[in-house]
Amino acid sequence: MNIAISGGNGFIGRAVQKAAREAGHHAWAFDKAAGDDVRGDLSGLGNADAVIHLAGILGTAELFDTPELAIDVNVNGTLNVLQWCRTHGAAYVGITMPDAFPSVYTATKIAAQRLATAWHHTYGVPVSHVRAFNAYGPGQAHGVGHPQKILPTFAVNAWAGVPLPVWGDGTQTVDLVHADDVGRMLVDAVRFGDDQVFDAGTGVPVRVNDLAHIIMEHTGSQAEINYLPMRAGEKPTQIVAQGEGWDLLDWHPSLDLDKVLAAVDSYK
Repeated sequence: MNIAISGGNGFIGRAVQKAAREAGHHAWAFDKAAGDDVRGDLSGLGNADAVIHLAGILGTAELFDTPELAIDVNVNGTLNVLQWCRTHGAAYVGITMPDAFPSVYTATKIAAQRLATAWHHTYGVPVSHVRAFNAYGPGQAHGVGHPQKILPTFAVNAWAGVPLPVWGDGTQTVDLVHADDVGRMLVDAVRFGDDQVFDAGTGVPVRVNDLAHIIMEHTGSQAEINYLPMRAGEKPTQIVAQGEGWDLLDWHPSLDLDKVLAAVDSYK
């Protein structure tokens, strides 16, 4: 199968390319780094039989400063891709997230998911959704200009011996899923298309405080935890995958502490 991956050179996109090729598909990236724009000319999608749509503007508190851009890229860009899939008879797989946060990003991702459902039911576009939880792995971006993700933020600070920032009291949970598992699930979802949702999570909740202490022990860091007020667009949550779609795939990601620590080591 020919699979185009919007945002295919990003963190998750690279994992999707790897998974697609391992599964025997021909896959390529449609990415802004190469001048592509999901809001504009989509000729770079070529002869795709399916589009795995990952392109988007990420962020939490920072998107409250640029909500129009987030809506334009994440919602209008999705609409453009869906129209292309409708016209070209291609399947669509979208990445979404738990509907847990009062954020601009969450609002745009849920809107994009609903649009895809509408295009499936009204126009017959084959659609599947992958609900990604807290993806991690080597190569996840960190630093100025990138949203702060929990594992690289904790790892970089722990190796540097500076305080680990925790927004809230740290009793909230995350569901840590390796990027390779997210990539595999996105590729597997192409085989469906009847508006199914697949949870890309492990089903194992990890408290933020516990993750911070695991990373500090592994790195030998003497840094403290710096507790901060929760950012705009966040609230205390107990996030964990409930297993939607796992019965259809006959597999699901598992929490592997060795992989978590290997990702931590990659930031040394």
